[in-house]
Amino acid sequence: MKKYLYPSLIFLSVILLWNCQGNKAGKDITPEEIEGHIRFLSDDLLEGRAVGSRGLKTAALYQENFFRSLGLEPAFGDDYRQAVNLVGTRPDPEASIEFLCGSFSIEPEIHEEFVIGSERRDCPEGIEGELVYGGYLIQAPEREWDDIKGTDLKGKVLLVEINEPGNYPDGIFDGEDMTYYGRWTYKFEKASELGAAGILIIHNKKGAAYGWDVVKNSWSGESFFLPDVKNSLFFQGWINKETAEKVIKEAGYDRKDLEESASKKDFKPVFLGLKVRVRQKPVFFSVKSQNIAAVLRGKDRKGERRAVILSAHYDHLGKDESRDGDQIYNGAVDNCSASASMLSLARYYAQSAKKPKVDLIFVAVTAEEQGLLGSDYFARHLPIPSSSVLANLNFEMTNVWGRTKELYTIGGSHSDLGEICARAARNLGLEYIPERNKELGYFFRSDQLSFARAGIPAVWLHEGITSAGKESDYIQKKSLEYRESKYHQVADEFEEGWDLEGAVQITEWAREIISLLSDLDEMTQFKETSSFRRK
Repeated sequence: MKKYLYPSLIFLSVILLWNCQGNKAGKDITPEEIEGHIRFLSDDLLEGRAVGSRGLKTAALYQENFFRSLGLEPAFGDDYRQAVNLVGTRPDPEASIEFLCGSFSIEPEIHEEFVIGSERRDCPEGIEGELVYGGYLIQAPEREWDDIKGTDLKGKVLLVEINEPGNYPDGIFDGEDMTYYGRWTYKFEKASELGAAGILIIHNKKGAAYGWDVVKNSWSGESFFLPDVKNSLFFQGWINKETAEKVIKEAGYDRKDLEESASKKDFKPVFLGLKVRVRQKPVFFSVKSQNIAAVLRGKDRKGERRAVILSAHYDHLGKDESRDGDQIYNGAVDNCSASASMLSLARYYAQSAKKPKVDLIFVAVTAEEQGLLGSDYFARHLPIPSSSVLANLNFEMTNVWGRTKELYTIGGSHSDLGEICARAARNLGLEYIPERNKELGYFFRSDQLSFARAGIPAVWLHEGITSAGKESDYIQKKSLEYRESKYHQVADEFEEGWDLEGAVQITEWAREIISLLSDLDEMTQFKETSSFRRK
C-alpha cells in the first residue's frame, strides 16, 4: 500500500501548496487553479474513485485538507467528515421470476427479459404475491392526479409504466418534459410507501430515455443503498415491453387498453388475477464512506443566519480489471471539473476581504454514481436547520470547452431560484436561455435532486450552447462528442486542449447568484406546480 499511497500524498501536498500559497487574497479564479484540482483528482493514482476504494479515500483527504488549509470551519462540529455508511448488494445472477395463472406459467429469462435486485437484508429466498397493474403509479395532489384511489396494495407485486401519462408534445403533465413522477426512483419509492412486496417497471426506450442494454448493464453488477431509508420492497426491477405484453395478454387484458386507461384521471389499479413467484439470493456487504464539508461564515444579518450550499460529487466508477489496456474510469469531466470549480470558489471566498451576507457551505458528496446517496444523506442530516438554507448550487460536469454567450440552469423552473439565476446571468452581460433536453430528466439524475426533495430550491449550473471564442457550435459539438464517446468511459481523462475559461465562467455566475441571494429579504420558494415545494 505504501508504494502507491506515499507518492499520492506527496503530489497532494504539492497541489495544496500551489493552490493555497499561489493565490493571493482576493485573486480571481483562474483556469490554472481549476486545472490543478482536475489533474490531481482525475490522476490514475486515485484509480477512478470508486465507493469504498483507496482512491476515493485519497480524494476525500485532498478536499478535507484543502478546506482546512483555507481556515474554513468544519461543518460537523470539529469534523470536516460526515460518515455515510452504505450497504452494498450484488444481485443474484440466477434469480428467477414466474408468472402463474391456472395451468399456465411464464418464466422470463434473467437479464434478457427482466432484472431484479433487493435492498432488504432480511429478504427471503422466495417471495410470492398477487400481480397488480398500477398504471404510472403517480400521486400528485398539486396536479389533482391519483393513480391509487385508496386501493390497498400492501403485499402486492406492482407492474407499472415508466415516465408519465401524456409523454408527447402538449401532453398532460409537462408533455415531453419529464417530471420527477416519471423517474424510476419515484416509482420504487411510491411502491415502498404503499407497502408493496415488489415492483416491476415496464421498459420502453422513449419513456426511460435509454435502451434495455443500459438497464441490463446497470442491474448486473453491485449497487449500494442507505440503510437508514425505510424500504418495504423485497425486490424491485424492470421487465422488457414484449414480456410484459405477453403476461398481460395471458391474464386476459390488452396492454394498449391498460396503458390508455392509465393516461386518464379516473384510472384505478387493475388486479390481473396472476400470482408472481420470485426467487433470489442477493449478497449484502457494508461499506464506509464520507461527505466532506466546510463552512465559511458570512456577515451577521442581525442574528438571522442564512446559508447557500455549494455541492459537487467526488466519486466515480473506479476501475475494471477485466478490461484490456486502460482499466481506470478517471472521470475528469464527471466530476473532477465540478469538484475543481467548487473548491476554487471555496478558496476565493476564504481569501476574499469582502464576505457575503450568507453562510456558504461547501460539500463534496460521495456515492452520486450509486444513486445520489451521499447528497441524499447530507440533505436529510444537514449541519444547520434546512429552513435557513436559501439554495443549493450544484456543480456537475462543469464546462471545459470555453466560454459561452448564454447560460441556463437545470431545474430552475421548479423555483424562483430560476429567476435569480437569470438575473445573475444578465448582470454578467450573458443571455439566460430555457433549460434544454428536459425530456431526459437531467434534474433528477444529479445531486441537486436530493436537496429539492428535502425542500431546498436547487439547480445545476450549466453552460449555454453558443461558443464565445470559436465557431458558434464548437461547444455543442464537444459536448455531444463527450456524451457519445467519453461519458462513463475510460476515455474521460484530462486533456491538454481544454479551455477552462468555461469553468471559470460558471464560477463567476455562481458568485453573482450568491450576491443576489445575499440581498434577499424572503426565503426562496418552489413554484406551486412543483412537487418539491416547501412543506
